[in-house]
Amino acid sequence: MTKPKQPTRRDFLKATGALALASGLGGAAAAHGRGRRRPRPPGRFPAHPNVLFLLVDEMRYPPVYEAGGLARFRTRYLRTQDELRRTGIEFHRHYAASTACAPSRTSIFTGQYPSLHGVSQTTGAAKSANDPDVFWLETASVPTLGDWFQAGGYRSFYRGKWHVSDADLQVPGTHAPIPSYDDQGQRDPAREALYQQADRLAGFGFEGWIGPEPHGSRPLDTGSSPSDGRLGRDQGFASQTVDLIGQLDASRDRTPWLLVSSFVNPHDIALWGWFARHTGEFDFDVEDVVPAFAELFDPVLFEQTLGDDLSTKPSCQESYRTSYHEWMQAIPPEDYFRFYYQLHKNVDEELGRVYQALRRSRFFDDTIVVFTSDHGDLLGAHGYMHQKWYQTYDEALRVPLILSNRRLFAGGDDVHAVTSHVDLLPTLLGLCDLDPAELLPEASVGHSDALPPVGRDLSALALGRVESVHDPIFFMTDDDPSRGLDQENVYGIAYDSVIQPNHIEAVIVELDGVVWKYSRYFDNVQYWSDPAPLLEPAKDVVITVQPSDPSVPGERSVPATERVKFVARPEEREMYDVTNDPLELRNLAGDPAWAAMELRLARLLDEQRAAKRLVPRSGDVPGQPTSG
Repeated sequence: MTKPKQPTRRDFLKATGALALASGLGGAAAAHGRGRRRPRPPGRFPAHPNVLFLLVDEMRYPPVYEAGGLARFRTRYLRTQDELRRTGIEFHRHYAASTACAPSRTSIFTGQYPSLHGVSQTTGAAKSANDPDVFWLETASVPTLGDWFQAGGYRSFYRGKWHVSDADLQVPGTHAPIPSYDDQGQRDPAREALYQQADRLAGFGFEGWIGPEPHGSRPLDTGSSPSDGRLGRDQGFASQTVDLIGQLDASRDRTPWLLVSSFVNPHDIALWGWFARHTGEFDFDVEDVVPAFAELFDPVLFEQTLGDDLSTKPSCQESYRTSYHEWMQAIPPEDYFRFYYQLHKNVDEELGRVYQALRRSRFFDDTIVVFTSDHGDLLGAHGYMHQKWYQTYDEALRVPLILSNRRLFAGGDDVHAVTSHVDLLPTLLGLCDLDPAELLPEASVGHSDALPPVGRDLSALALGRVESVHDPIFFMTDDDPSRGLDQENVYGIAYDSVIQPNHIEAVIVELDGVVWKYSRYFDNVQYWSDPAPLLEPAKDVVITVQPSDPSVPGERSVPATERVKFVARPEEREMYDVTNDPLELRNLAGDPAWAAMELRLARLLDEQRAAKRLVPRSGDVPGQPTSG
């Protein structure tokens, strides 16, 4: 595979004055294909196609207990996804490489795990962007997909939610982001121009990003949920992408491009609760077209996962379930489930605006469209757990992935191989006839920790040249949102974080026609308060202060609890036969009847850790587990 016949990236940028763009990502893999498969048509498709990467937030793959009413809703009202599916390949067992938002997105865009790129924590709850355990991707550390594609002669563009670095423009003397929209959520051209001139993602290989990030609980930073007719961010993100496609279409530039269009929803489900509902600032209405609760899920199967008492599962899961409402708002159940799928419809409409703009352009037949989500959502599964932390269940890790182009793919293909977000970067390079080994020297320029991608190039599978893959995939998370400097609830009352062990490594693999998931839960010393003191053992000191009434002036003593730990908590394990136990109810770890299989999976996990849990070569990280 070769790069386009043109100068280096720097010469190219000087010669063309390339537009500000921001990148995209995508991925594909194929195996166990059901339906038609055909190889790439020779001579009919460009060697270096454009790539439009459509990324959403918190959309899970349909769970096994989804009922017919919800399936029909998807077909009728999630029209963009359905259209992509009809002209592409759908990957039915695709998994996030890490959770939650920031760790997953950074893994997508670097093709590496948090152990190397360093982005392991999600802000919000107990952690702000300035928490000592929060690290963002640095421009001079690990190259991104944008860097790789620019090294291959592409232009790279980004529009929408980023959440990989702290890129907002801020009001001087504050941490307040400068908005690019007015008090009705309408786009502000002058502020958008300010962001484009600042070009805050240029150091990450992407150009033209318009902030600020849609973070926090401000109504105008939701995807689609402000009240009183105000606009959410997803509408603006779609408009920005449509404008960019139009600008590229009108230009005479024939250079191939990579474009990420990244959306917030269905992440607005994280804001849905008693407090938000009673402010009057949010619109949580659900249209009649969204099925009633009785038509969403099979009642027998859903009752089984709701009834999971977690008694045989790693202990942090019960801790998470019981403590969740101490650091996240309470969730009234009436319309909670339906609102999640309303958000699917909302974001699909914005995806459709972007996709139709591509269809109207000269690029449509020469562009690979990739659609996926950063992670899923438990949505009440496993004993009424929510969001995506402290476990590895399919509801949280398994996400949709569609790769689409009407000239390249037969359409209607189904792939059931186990694939990962870290496969996306090398696969997209392969589909665009770019060789990572050839690009690495240039992609390494200005980067301290540029290493070959750890994922697989599955382009041959996507193009029907190879029938199947059975390699294991690796998952890791150190995300601990319940612990941080802001560890108190809305009433100012401190709470205990989720207990250890809650850091997770997992391997997912198909063996002899059965998909297995094996997870190790451990207490990661890297995230202790003092992981590597001089001449002393590592220790973790946690001080919990219970403040008194802050409305009463004066000085007083307040109670505090100090906990000191020198020894890590014992590890715990989890093992599921996902093929025969798709609800993941029966934990087989430690069961003597399955000891041989557990040993086999434990060895696979060790091998995957050694191969993929890379660490920085630029220096040591105190307390960090090694990959060996």
